[in-house]
Amino acid sequence: MAMTAQVDYDTVPVGMQLAPREFQLLAVNEIMYCGATLDFAGVHWNPRVARSVGMDHIVAHGPLTEAKALSLIHEWTGDPGTVVAQHARFHRPVLIPDDGEGARYRIHGTVTEKLADRRVVVELTAVSPQEEELVTVRAVVQLV
Repeated sequence: MAMTAQVDYDTVPVGMQLAPREFQLLAVNEIMYCGATLDFAGVHWNPRVARSVGMDHIVAHGPLTEAKALSLIHEWTGDPGTVVAQHARFHRPVLIPDDGEGARYRIHGTVTEKLADRRVVVELTAVSPQEEELVTVRAVVQLV
């Protein structure tokens, strides 16, 4: 079944904030992502390997963090297919302690530009509880 964006371009002002979300990643989530992507680099699932390269805990895959950020757009528009272009920049690794709490971070987004053809630019940022920038994603979104 095809989905369609539910957000009208004419009602979206530059500067509009998307609803922020808190995320939690557990070690098991990262290990499942390793399986889904067939990327079993030890730093992503083995604490010993992560420590051997200077990390205190296993490291989340960057694309997993990017996908979590993009989910704000999916929730806003009602359709994951509205993202027509994206670019991510990874600033700090997301470290996932195997302590039952895992990694927690907050993602927020802002409409920064209106383009032709009923498209907007949304800048998304994931930050740690210490307000450290983890990843930024620039997405072009097709609206109705």
